[in-house]
Amino acid sequence: MAHFIHTSDWHLGNSFAGFDRDTAKKLNRARLDAVKAIFVYAQKKKIPFILCAGDVIDNGQLAAESILLELFAVVKQFPHTRLILTAGNHDPLMANTIYSRVSEESYPENVQLVQRRERIRIAAGNVKILAASNSEKRGNYNPLHWIQPEDIDDNMIHVGLAHGGLANEKFQDNPFPIEPGFARTKKLDYLALGDWHSYKKINDRTYYCGTPEPLQFGDAGCALHVTIEKQGAIPKVEPVNVSQYEWLQEEVELSDRDFPGFKAKLAQGNPGEKVIRRLTTAGFLSAKNYKTYKEIIRMERERYYKIDDRVSITPTDTDFLDMADGYMKALLQRLMDMKQQDFPLPEEIFNNVIPQDLLDLEQSLSPEKQAIVDKALLKLYNYYRTLGGDK
Repeated sequence: MAHFIHTSDWHLGNSFAGFDRDTAKKLNRARLDAVKAIFVYAQKKKIPFILCAGDVIDNGQLAAESILLELFAVVKQFPHTRLILTAGNHDPLMANTIYSRVSEESYPENVQLVQRRERIRIAAGNVKILAASNSEKRGNYNPLHWIQPEDIDDNMIHVGLAHGGLANEKFQDNPFPIEPGFARTKKLDYLALGDWHSYKKINDRTYYCGTPEPLQFGDAGCALHVTIEKQGAIPKVEPVNVSQYEWLQEEVELSDRDFPGFKAKLAQGNPGEKVIRRLTTAGFLSAKNYKTYKEIIRMERERYYKIDDRVSITPTDTDFLDMADGYMKALLQRLMDMKQQDFPLPEEIFNNVIPQDLLDLEQSLSPEKQAIVDKALLKLYNYYRTLGGDK
């Protein structure tokens, strides 16, 4: 039975250019802490080896040697866990690679860096690793193209290890393209891939684990605990979360009606140091609420990596009428009249402006009806404002 961890895309030494120096340092430390958490898990579960599918270092040609030495210091704490590394497109085995700038004597005994292409036998679990390191940053070939039928031995479990994109119509320009059915074609029991930063199951035998620690908003990776009972058996794959920071992004559409709820939500204490938050706000507020909103945003700004503020003061009737002429001006006037008089809501006016399921409201001028009219007016106003006020 094979029992191992599949991980990739550690990107140690990332610059985190959008952050201040202290925060960038903390985020980089978190990357190394996530790697250590993988080893802690492996030790706890008595997993004999870890496979890392490339991009261990964020920039293999420019990174300081200390970044790799810090990793080795962590690995040395777990001498009974073997680490097999491949180079990816961020840290390829090119001239001046960090892997050659660090002396061989510095490599821990339990670390093996794959040189171009290797066939590695592991007694624990009767496993054969067919692994490839990238030697350039971009290539239009599958890094494991060299695997031949004679590489597949009877009664052994075969695992492919490489760094590359998926080869299909959607991702035609991916470097180092790997066919979705490659594991099946080459009779691999499992194909451990790196490159994508979020977890993705391609099929029963092919997985991207993603980066264990987010590099940006949207990254959703993990380590994968893989168990294969015997040659030909479908792998059991268990995601293991080791991330240190949570990256949260929120989009809020504001109006005077829901502004009190927005205030209460932002007042709910500090979310913690290990949260990177981005907030996007949009909508319209009365002058009074807008002033309060601006004060809140100013006080809360330090809690956010970025606040994209798109909120405006609710336009006046004059603002509405000044932005258009002809038919559109007449339409806007009719909408404003509806707020003051008991006019019905004609479907032809609201086509593609309000949800169709709201057109069946009773024709009395209810608060809900006023809200619909306001929504239609503001939607038209936003549209014209986006066009730069062209008539």
